[in-house]
Amino acid sequence: PHNTSTLRQTRASARMLVQLCIGSVALASAFNVGIAPVARSAVMARSMPAHMAATQQLDAELVKTYPRDFSNIPTGTAYGDAADEKLNKEEEDARLEAKLVILKDTLTKVAENRERPIFTTALIAGDCVIMDVICKLGLQDKIKIIFIDTFFLFEETTAFMREVEQYYGIKAHWYQCADCADAEEFYDKYGEDYWMTDLEDYDKKCKVEPLQRAMKEANTDAWINGRRRDHGYERATLPVWEGNKINPLAHWTFEECWNYLRKYKVPYHPLHDVGFSSLGDVQSTKKVPHEKWFTYAGERSGRFEGMKAKDGSSKTECGIHSFDANAK
Repeated sequence: PHNTSTLRQTRASARMLVQLCIGSVALASAFNVGIAPVARSAVMARSMPAHMAATQQLDAELVKTYPRDFSNIPTGTAYGDAADEKLNKEEEDARLEAKLVILKDTLTKVAENRERPIFTTALIAGDCVIMDVICKLGLQDKIKIIFIDTFFLFEETTAFMREVEQYYGIKAHWYQCADCADAEEFYDKYGEDYWMTDLEDYDKKCKVEPLQRAMKEANTDAWINGRRRDHGYERATLPVWEGNKINPLAHWTFEECWNYLRKYKVPYHPLHDVGFSSLGDVQSTKKVPHEKWFTYAGERSGRFEGMKAKDGSSKTECGIHSFDANAK
């Protein structure tokens, strides 16, 4: 979708502007084409203790730019006026609470009946729902939290992961490209635009292999993830129970995820406040107009735009959900 020289010029211009702006957090949100994240130390990410006291507070620095008070988050239902509005909101809440009962039951069953469950979080809205319920059920010691740093995430994403760790008093297990200690080493070895050179191998190095390594090291028998049917036609028939792969939000909608986050005042990704409905790598994530957020497949409509898979088809997955999680 972008040639190499244009992308590098965008990055160079962006880095110069950083010095003139309040900070890179404010800058990154203004671009649909992301700049390469600043190098982050993998050692630092893993140096925190396994158990911490939950702060139940948002990071003050992030809040300065991204208040996350839901004022910038759209709603998806035309409630009507007066009596109609009241009845529609009551039914909406009843449906949410009914689905929440099932979600809690699903996660409890996983914790009770599987020996080594993991939960992979990309910190999108649905993942924030799952994280919140896991922690409220007290299952965070039973269910291992996995976070994959691709080295091409928005800076706000890694900042939010650290914020989530502090908020809930947990420590996620961070994974990354196996042969690189940090982002700068990856850029030096493969280039900042490696995803343009060999997209399939980039996905393998930065996403698929780290996940497979995490699963192998955990010897997991249950992979909890946030896929849902309303993500698009590829997931339209998704079940909750899929062998070792558990999709507890399969029957939830994007709107219901936001209804939960809003009702229970759950922390959400900072970049939702500036128009991103879903979050991934900077080069494959664009903002989505609010009116499209809650349409079918609208959440992920800003992902992989204009990108092609190796066979020439439009890219819709990064590869993480393409391999057989039940294969021995």
